[in-house]
Amino acid sequence: MKKTHTNTLKTKFFLSMSLMVTIIVIILLGCILPIFYNQFLKQRTESSLNQLSYIKNQLNYYLFSMDNYSKMIITNEDVQKDALKYRDTPDKFTAKDKKNMQTVTRKFIQSIPYIHSASIYAPDLALTGTTAVASYPSSLESVLPCDSPKFLIRTKYSNITLRTPIQTLSQIRPFYDISSGSLLGYIEISIPEKEIAAIYRSNSSSTSRFFIVDRAGRVVSTDGSYALESEFTPFTALKSKVPTRFQISGNAICFTTYLESLDWYIINMVDLAEFYRPIYMILFITAAISFLCMAISLLVSRKISDTITKPLYHLITHIQKVKQGHWIPMNEKPDDTDIGLLFSEFDSMIIAQKQLTDQLLDSQKLKNKISLELLQQQVNPHFLYNTLDNICSLAELDEKENLIRIVMNLSKFYRGSLSSGNFLITIRDELEITRSYIRIMQVRYYNKFEFSIDCPEYLYSFSCLKLLLQPIVENSIYHGIKELSHKGIISIRVQAVGETILFQIQDNGPGIPPELKEEIWNYPEGHFGIKNIHERIRLHYGLEYGLSMENAPEGGLITTIAIPRQGGGPA
Repeated sequence: MKKTHTNTLKTKFFLSMSLMVTIIVIILLGCILPIFYNQFLKQRTESSLNQLSYIKNQLNYYLFSMDNYSKMIITNEDVQKDALKYRDTPDKFTAKDKKNMQTVTRKFIQSIPYIHSASIYAPDLALTGTTAVASYPSSLESVLPCDSPKFLIRTKYSNITLRTPIQTLSQIRPFYDISSGSLLGYIEISIPEKEIAAIYRSNSSSTSRFFIVDRAGRVVSTDGSYALESEFTPFTALKSKVPTRFQISGNAICFTTYLESLDWYIINMVDLAEFYRPIYMILFITAAISFLCMAISLLVSRKISDTITKPLYHLITHIQKVKQGHWIPMNEKPDDTDIGLLFSEFDSMIIAQKQLTDQLLDSQKLKNKISLELLQQQVNPHFLYNTLDNICSLAELDEKENLIRIVMNLSKFYRGSLSSGNFLITIRDELEITRSYIRIMQVRYYNKFEFSIDCPEYLYSFSCLKLLLQPIVENSIYHGIKELSHKGIISIRVQAVGETILFQIQDNGPGIPPELKEEIWNYPEGHFGIKNIHERIRLHYGLEYGLSMENAPEGGLITTIAIPRQGGGPA
């Protein structure tokens, strides 16, 4: 037979709704995400470039200030005079003249926090005046003479922590005699690199870093993310083409702006994860909405399918109960006509099957009851034959005392076992029957064993099956004590454990070898065996009760009978 369409209705509804939602989401994402991405990239680029533009403007302001202050200093009358004096008569240029030049220069820049120092050099490059606290030993021969202002990176000593080298941006320009136009020397104004970095350091973070490189890719200012004088290799790889935005090996994206006056590039490097975080958030929200739509579609499909499949599943559940033995009609009538007809026919089948099953069970119970009654009746003639033989033997031997003893106990035994035909007797009566039987067996085996019976008085009035213990004691004598070379012991103990009464019969015989256990359990046909006791208990009390046998650790056999607490009890 060809197998087709094996999915359930619930599965079909779920798949169709999920497919529809997935297609809608894919279409929306395909249309919206490219637009959103381009707009987002444009805005983030503009934002980063605006920050770089601010840094550029601030840096240009510093350069403009350096240029203005250098012009004001070199055109000052005192500076002109002292510089002319050093040039024309250097031997008359005193320390006082140098101090005066330093004082005049300091007046111009002392209120400017971002200027490190201003230094004036003679045409022979001798330092004639400086506002620096300590002069760094460096040569200007590689950059001077020059005819126009020049910017370069110079090392200076810090004005705060003396003898600590710091990197500065210096502007060096020549200056001339105002009256004659002849060269008087050079002026250098320096800005510490940390003051340049202070422009952008507040905007820097672990995911967004700012620094400045020169044309060769050497870092000239940094927020700490790159070392000064180190090479920014991704920049050098660009060679002469430097775009406003470029990506670094999948880890970061860089934005650049060009500082024409210094031939520098200001760079903002942003981690890709941070850069695309807003997009990730949008994608997360979109995914959440998609899952929400799928969840709603699942609920809707389940609701729709339940109206069709719920009665069928209910029928299947009831069938499972029937399989477990609960033959009960459903007695329900769904609104759907077809399913209602199915329920009605199912109930009719259950009723018919239950009637047939009950008839079979009643017949089987009756059969078992008759069989067990016949088995129970076998004990009397079987036991009677042997006892009568013993009575004859005792009479021949003129053992009057033992003869009287065995006859009295035989009378008690049959009086108790007959019990007006009742199947249930009290535990007191059952123990008396067992005691009479044991005393008869003691006479038969010439006191080969002793016995003890221990039972709390409050258990005497509870009921149990008649002749429950006699077959067990008989088994202990025949298979345990009979072959002993020493005196045997049989102990019977009755106790209550919760709602269960336990009978324990223990002997000090050799126990049961594994190969003999099955033979004892299924005693030869025609005798009242251990298995029959077990079946009587289960038939009368239920499958959770019965008989068990095990060898005792110290030797001998322990037989345990479990029955429920029924009837009687303490007053």
